[in-house]
Amino acid sequence: MNPKIETSKRELTLFFVIAFAVPYLMGIPLAISQRAGNDTSVFANAQMFYPAAGVMAAYLLARRPELPIRFYILHLFSTLACIALGLLSVVQPGENWFMIANLVVVAASILGWILLLTEKKKKRESYGLRWKGKARTALWVCLLFIALKTVMAFISAALSGADYWFVYLTYWKSATPWVTFVILIPNFFLSFLPFFGEEYGWRYYLTPILQKRFGPRRGVLLLGVLWGLWHLPLNLFFYSPETSLQSLTAQIIVCITLGIFFTFGYEVSGRNIWVPVLLHYLNNNMILVWAGTSEISNQVYTWGDILLSAVLYGVLFLPFLSSRVFKEKTQPAIGPE
Repeated sequence: MNPKIETSKRELTLFFVIAFAVPYLMGIPLAISQRAGNDTSVFANAQMFYPAAGVMAAYLLARRPELPIRFYILHLFSTLACIALGLLSVVQPGENWFMIANLVVVAASILGWILLLTEKKKKRESYGLRWKGKARTALWVCLLFIALKTVMAFISAALSGADYWFVYLTYWKSATPWVTFVILIPNFFLSFLPFFGEEYGWRYYLTPILQKRFGPRRGVLLLGVLWGLWHLPLNLFFYSPETSLQSLTAQIIVCITLGIFFTFGYEVSGRNIWVPVLLHYLNNNMILVWAGTSEISNQVYTWGDILLSAVLYGVLFLPFLSSRVFKEKTQPAIGPE
């Protein structure tokens, strides 16, 4: 039996409390740690778990039928572990909590694959966890995303001046970006859980709810705004404490435009959650290939940077909003698929 179950207000409220209120509350110890000069990367890692944790807690509380309970419990315990590590990093800043958090992610990701692959297909399919559609579709969507972001990286480098452009071309002629790219492929299987943590909340759960209420296009745009504001504690105390307003503005622009493409990928692949999970992973980790560094904290942005970002992301990703997957249509009931 696989009923279509409407999302209740109680479930939606619990989702918003965990997905949005928890990261804002965790912003308090994050601010304390940042102002003390500590490494706050563990907080960014933990925050990625919250959206899916909100969905899972809401479904468990509602006692929905045929839940993949083992995988849900794993994710919830991993979320609590990352929260605990964040709090410990404030009271005992000398330890390498970020490394410990990464070990938690790797262990939980490996166990997550085991639990998913040994779960009944019906349960995985009912709650959006099963691979859907053709692998070829997922591949071309991911390759298209890599191509678009690579074009963006080269345009940004070209606009940074002749000296930087020469250095950037030299970097791409070396083996470094290519070796890094190859390493990122198996690394996905060892670290998928945080990226799943966001996409299961945003693409699988909240986007269809907003689209049903506001329409396919307005719903995905609203999700982008909410997703951007969700990053506020990180904008204030991790990404760019000195230019947090510019950081938040850029964050909303990126989340709206990438939200469009991630949802596009989700829909054209037959609502395969693993496609946006892969896209999110590529977006966060390919920075090692595109920029040669993984440093994303304590950045300083100018309004010129924000304008350039808005133009590039707008030109490359906004056109996907005209795709047929965003045409007005009757939305299905929200619930297990």
